[in-house]
Amino acid sequence: MRRTLFVLALLAAACQAPGPTDAVAAPPAAAQAPLSLAADAPPPAEAGSVALEVLPQFKALTDDVTELNVLVRLTGTSDAPAQRPPLDLALVLDRSGSMRGDKMRDVKAAGLQLLEALGPSDRVTLLSYSDQVLTHAVRLPVDGQGREELRRALLAIEANGGTALGPATAEALDLLERAADDAGRTAHVMLLSDGLANVGEQRPDVLGARTAAGFRQGVTFSTLGVGVDYNEDLMTRLADAGGGRYHFIQSGQAVARVLDDELKGLVATVARGVELDLALPAGVELVKVFGYPTRQDDGRHSVRIGTLGARQVREVMIRLRLPMGRDGDVALGKIGLRYVDMPADGVAREAIAGLAVARAASADAMRQSEAPAVSVRVAEVESAEQLELAARAADRGDFAQAQGLLRVAIDDLRRKDMVAPSPKLKAQIAAFEEADGEMEGARASESGRKGYTKKLKSRAYESKKR
Repeated sequence: MRRTLFVLALLAAACQAPGPTDAVAAPPAAAQAPLSLAADAPPPAEAGSVALEVLPQFKALTDDVTELNVLVRLTGTSDAPAQRPPLDLALVLDRSGSMRGDKMRDVKAAGLQLLEALGPSDRVTLLSYSDQVLTHAVRLPVDGQGREELRRALLAIEANGGTALGPATAEALDLLERAADDAGRTAHVMLLSDGLANVGEQRPDVLGARTAAGFRQGVTFSTLGVGVDYNEDLMTRLADAGGGRYHFIQSGQAVARVLDDELKGLVATVARGVELDLALPAGVELVKVFGYPTRQDDGRHSVRIGTLGARQVREVMIRLRLPMGRDGDVALGKIGLRYVDMPADGVAREAIAGLAVARAASADAMRQSEAPAVSVRVAEVESAEQLELAARAADRGDFAQAQGLLRVAIDDLRRKDMVAPSPKLKAQIAAFEEADGEMEGARASESGRKGYTKKLKSRAYESKKR
């Protein structure tokens, strides 16, 4: 049997750190020119705050294998800086009529708690929207006076009217993009809604393109859906395109916890504007990237990741289609990483990894080259896709199909766990069994069905983003 070969070389990493003046003026990583993925790229200058690993599911393949799963692991290697980067934070709150009562009270209370966790170097932009978008504060420092002004503005918000989610999205991004050239700050939007966009721009592709444009200007975008009557597909699209996260909040009482989780992630950020570039040779095709949006430009595929916290790990699963008639070892291209290094005063960094696999003489040799951790991650993301399909079937009222999809997935996960026992697979099995057990409650009412499908979609989303 031929010796299994796997070539993984970091060909380029951090750019040389510029002087202090250049560091402040450095553009956001996502707005820079494409990475140079040339074979003669210079050796890494320094590691920076993100470690890049590229791990194929198999290090050697037989000639008849036409697809390969590749895990790209990004790890925040730095500890959170002693003095965290300041925040430019936009809170965008739904004040439509459906927010009256407990929801609005819970949101205001959560907002007040969030203000107490911020400091004088942070700046808050506060907007609310119903039929119209109201701007209550623009990049107001959270010092003694600013905090009090923000408290008064937040408490004065009253719920009534429709849901101008699209115009509010555009306005928040417009305001933060004006200051996003400050590489030493983190600019982020949190948009909350409990209803369907029904005033102004409503097209998901247009709104997603707007948050994607914000990401390229250095502003990330997260969404918080409260209750069961909002469009979770739109909220997910906005967050994915904007390099942020989508959160499903079943009751207003959980808003404070989710805002706190978002803030903790932001203050621990060591890399922002994180994006991957895939340069694939002729004959190698990108099938999909699980859980992350991609765009194609001049034969390259870009994958928008967002931010990375200290010691945080992001595992991005990529599936490639390989050419038939391969002969010998196969070069599968290069994967580039770009990001803004926050502990290094906002220096823009790049790294590149090359990927190749060997030819396996037999199926047994291929199995021996398997990376078990990657196979477990493949099982996770594939089952998450099944969970999302089950959620969509339940959303249509086809509970029989939803239950069938769940039970097929459970059986498949159990078989894989028997072959390679894994705590992650056991946790996935438990989640699917819980979803199966909750289905009867979803059948009982319209609100039960809506809550059930949003919960399942949220679970699938979190699993693919893990």
